Amino acid sequence: MIIVGYACGHSHTIGDTASARPTCVACGTSQIAWVKPSRQPRFVGTVTGPCAEFKALEPGIVDVAPGGQLKLKGQI
Repeated sequence: MIIVGYACGHSHTIGDTASARPTCVACGTSQIAWVKPSRQPRFVGTVTGPCAEFKALEPGIVDVAPGGQLKLKGQI
């Protein structure tokens, strides 16, 4: 659970997987002032770093190139 504090001064608890923009249940404001606990972001893919989990990704195909499909290669 995450505690969200709003610019209005109110706060409430929301779930970790909330997909909608949180709003204050007391007055309806959506401007967030602080979040506790703020956890580190997690990146998965062809990345490195303390918040990253390396995973070899399949090449993607982009179909917007003027000459037809363009196959993107991953960087290692």
